[in-house]
Amino acid sequence: MTDLNSVAIIAIVTMILWILVFSFKLYINTKANLFRNQHEGLKARIYTANTKLYLIKILCFLISLTLAFYSLFRIKSTEVESIKEFESADILFVVDVSLSMNAIDVNPSRLKRFKDLALRILPSLKGNRIGIVVFAGQSFSFCPLTTDISAVSDYIQALGVEMVGSKGTDLKLALERVNKIRKKNNPISSQITIVVSDGEDHENQSLPPIDGEVIVWGIGTEEGGFIEYRDPGTGRGGFVTMDAGISNSPTSPNLVVSKMNPERLRSIATQNGGNFYNVSFTADGVYAFLDIVETVKKKKIQTIERFKKEDGAHPFIILAFVFLFLERTIGLFLQKIPKEIYKITLLLFILSVSNLEAWELDPGGNSIERGAKSYQQKNYTNSKKEFEKAKEYIQDDPRVLYNESAAAYQSGEYKEAIGISEKILTHPKTNDELKAKTNFNLGNIYSRLGDKKNALKAYSKTLEIDPDHLSAKKNIEHLTKKKDSDQNQKPRSDGSNQNHPQTEKNQNKKDEKSDAERILDPFSQDSILKNKKGGFSDNEKFW
Repeated sequence: MTDLNSVAIIAIVTMILWILVFSFKLYINTKANLFRNQHEGLKARIYTANTKLYLIKILCFLISLTLAFYSLFRIKSTEVESIKEFESADILFVVDVSLSMNAIDVNPSRLKRFKDLALRILPSLKGNRIGIVVFAGQSFSFCPLTTDISAVSDYIQALGVEMVGSKGTDLKLALERVNKIRKKNNPISSQITIVVSDGEDHENQSLPPIDGEVIVWGIGTEEGGFIEYRDPGTGRGGFVTMDAGISNSPTSPNLVVSKMNPERLRSIATQNGGNFYNVSFTADGVYAFLDIVETVKKKKIQTIERFKKEDGAHPFIILAFVFLFLERTIGLFLQKIPKEIYKITLLLFILSVSNLEAWELDPGGNSIERGAKSYQQKNYTNSKKEFEKAKEYIQDDPRVLYNESAAAYQSGEYKEAIGISEKILTHPKTNDELKAKTNFNLGNIYSRLGDKKNALKAYSKTLEIDPDHLSAKKNIEHLTKKKDSDQNQKPRSDGSNQNHPQTEKNQNKKDEKSDAERILDPFSQDSILKNKKGGFSDNEKFW
C-alpha cells in the first residue's frame, strides 16, 4: 500500500508540472498569434502554431501520461499453471561410500573411478531424471531425482567416504530406500538402478528385489589394495592399519588390504535379473548402461510449472501509446513543413504497403540458429532441413556442411552423413580442427554401421591431427578390446587349444599393430576414461 501511495504522489506531482509547463507554452503561443494578427507585416516572418491543434496535442499527451500512470494501479497478479510433457527414464545410482571405496588398487581410487565415469556419461543422460542414493553402515538419498544435469554433476563431485558416519556396508538399507523412492515416483515406468560397490563387507542379508532394469558395477581387484585416508581439511593422512590407525608408509606390515568380492556382486545382479560388470579398468558396463537407456521404453511424464502472471495493465498501456502517437502526429502538422511533403510521404507509404513482404536481416544466420535449436531438441530432421536452407545464403563454408552432417547422422541417414563428411574433408577451407571433428564423426558413423576397420581408420586420422582427442582414444580402446575379446582362444577340456584355421597366421602377425593400436601405446587404458576434461565431443556444432 505504501508503494502505491508513493506512485500516486509522483503521478500527481508529474501531472501538475506538465500542466503548468503546457499552460505557459499555450499562453505564449496565444499571445504570439494575437501579435501577428495585429501586425500584418510580421505574419510572414513569425511562425506560430494553430492554437486549437496545439491544445489537442497537449491534451493527447496528458491523456497518454494519465493512462500510463493509471495502468500501474490496474495490474493484477494471478498464479498460472503450465503443463509440460516429456519422455524420461528414472535412473538411480546406488553408490557405496564405505571406507573400502578409498582403496588404491584402482587408480586413483575406487570411488574416484566411479566419479570420473559418471561425469563423462552425464551429457548422454540429458532429458532423464537422475538421483543418487549413498550407503555405508547407513543409507540416505544424497541427490533427489532431477533432470538438472549440472546439479547432478555437483552432487557426484561431492561424493566422499566421510559422508556417512556409520561404518560398514549395509546394502539392504540402501535398496529399501530405493524402493521407497520408486513408490513415491510411481508415474515413471522406465526404471534403471545402478549399484556401485566393491562387494566387500556385504553381509549375507536377504536383499529386497528391485523393480526395473538393474546393473551392478564392481570396482576393485580380487588381489586388493591398501586403503588410503586423508583428512579433508588438512590433507594429511596415510594408509589404514589393522588397529584402525594411519601409517604413512605403504610397506607397513599391518596395513588393511581391501579386496573386491565379485561373487557377491554377481549374485545381486542375478537376483534382480540384471548384469554385473567390472568397470575398474574397462568401460563395457558403461556402454551397456547407455544402450539400456536408449532402448528402454520411456513413458511420457507431465510436469506442472506454477508462475505468477501479471495482467490487467496492457489495455491502458495500448491506449497510452495510441494517444502518444496522435500527439507526435499532430506535432508534425504544427511544424513549418511544405504540405507537398505529406502528400509524397502518404503516397510512398501506400506503395510500400501494397508490396509489403516478410523479410529477414540475416536469413542464413537465422536458419543456423533454428537448426541448432532443433538439434538440441533432438528434432534432427528439421535441424537438417534448416542447415540445408542456410547453404543458400552462406555458401562455401564447410562449417554449415558439418552441422548438416551431424544432423543427418543423428537422424539415421548414415550414407548421406558419410557423403557430406567426405565433402568437408576435401573442402579447401576446412581447417585442422574441423577435419579432426569430421573424422571423429566418421568413426562414430562407421562404428554404428559395424564397420570397425573404417571406424578405427577414421579415429586414427582424428588422433593424427589432434593427439589429445580423448573421446577418439576411448572409442579406439573400446573397439580394439572388442576385437581382442572376439579373438581370444578358449581352452579345451583336454588342455589343447581350439585353434582357428588361421590361428598360426595370426600368431605370426602378432607383432604387427594397427595405426590405432600404435597411437594408443603411450596411454594406459585407465587414463583414457579417467580424464574429466575430455567429455563427449561427438556431433559438436559451430555457432
